[in-house]
Amino acid sequence: MENLLISNWHWIAVSAVLVLLSWSYLLRFVWPALELQQRLTQLIQDLQQMLKDHTPQTVSLSEIERDIMTDPRFLHVWQQYAHTLHARWMPTDAGPLGEARARVSQLSKSFFAEMSLASHGGHLDLSEIEQFTQSDPRMASLWQIYQLALEEVQQLEASGQHQSGGWQATAPAEHYFSEHALVDSPLQTHFYKHVPGILTGVGIIGTFTGLITGLMNFDVSSPEQVQMALSQLVQTVGQAFWISAIAITLAMIFTWLEKALLSARYRQVETLQQLLDRLFVPKGGAEYMERLTLATEMQAALSYKILSQLRLNAPTSARVKA
Repeated sequence: MENLLISNWHWIAVSAVLVLLSWSYLLRFVWPALELQQRLTQLIQDLQQMLKDHTPQTVSLSEIERDIMTDPRFLHVWQQYAHTLHARWMPTDAGPLGEARARVSQLSKSFFAEMSLASHGGHLDLSEIEQFTQSDPRMASLWQIYQLALEEVQQLEASGQHQSGGWQATAPAEHYFSEHALVDSPLQTHFYKHVPGILTGVGIIGTFTGLITGLMNFDVSSPEQVQMALSQLVQTVGQAFWISAIAITLAMIFTWLEKALLSARYRQVETLQQLLDRLFVPKGGAEYMERLTLATEMQAALSYKILSQLRLNAPTSARVKA
């Protein structure tokens, strides 16, 4: 038995390497890939159910983080992605805030028109506005309504009720829920994609080791020894080719498994990205620059309008000082 082990040490060594590589591949790549399939499938189903139960305007970020992104790796990526989400804003002339602003504008026109009539087209000192409104019940009522409307606008702007309730992303979901973050890194694909090549190399090494061992033991001292050595060499070469054939077969099987598993996981990640982009439509920075420009223009127009009204109703001496 000991002599048999010594004479076949190279076959035992090569077979042990093949078994260890195969076991590591199945345990550390194939099995985790199947587990990842289940987690991604559950995540996709939960997001699809959320799309059915909610509209993009009523999606809750806390609910997604608490009930859907339960896997630690998904949760980490989600927390990074959530920082890119911003509340959708309605146009400035739409919704409750737009109506409140329009009401303030109408009341402002009415108030200054009433002031102009009350002063008979003359100039009114701004310091006398409060006294003037207190002496005239109609103006006092109009002034009170105007102040309440201004307070309503301020409350709406502070409370955020002018938001549409939805969320949008500043970047596509693929920038965060990427194939590298969800598939390649956890499955260590950059290493295990070389395992088929390693198996092929081990098989070739086993073949050459068998050939070299057979040639080293080839005895040509006598015709009987030549015949026996030749028979042993043929047997050794046959075993070497069998080892090489097994290694190449395993390499082909593992290559097919790798491509099939990775392609399926990449498709799941793509589906996940599409679902997130449907929930949170990504927008670029141009929209925010447009909002900032619009807000600046409106603020400038409002300031110019107020300044014009103040100059119109101010006394000559106050206008000269201004």
